[in-house]
Amino acid sequence: MRKMLCACVVVGLVSLAACGGSTGPYGGTGGTMQGGGGNSTSNAISIGNDFFSPSSTTVATGTTVTWTWNSSGTAHTVTFDDGAPGSGAKSSGTFSRTFTTAGTYTYYCQIHGRAVMSGSITVQ
Repeated sequence: MRKMLCACVVVGLVSLAACGGSTGPYGGTGGTMQGGGGNSTSNAISIGNDFFSPSSTTVATGTTVTWTWNSSGTAHTVTFDDGAPGSGAKSSGTFSRTFTTAGTYTYYCQIHGRAVMSGSITVQ
């Protein structure tokens, strides 16, 4: 009985530790949504008025990530720091990129700037 209780406590602690995360550019942590921020394991990113949601996400190598404009007609871009082709200025629709190499890829809205709208994709 004592071994089972210890095992349950260990499993619980490991589960809690797995919920943690690094702080995103908008202050979200571990998957919480504050403003447009937060961390996620999603391959779908919403573009709202002045934010990407989630602002950071982790995906597997070979995943296609899709950004969808939900910004009430306001134009935004998905512009990559690594020089890959981005979306160009759009106010509706979608844009997708397939990530074939592990690493961290940062992006921002060229219209609103990094300080207002930025995000990252971690590919593992």
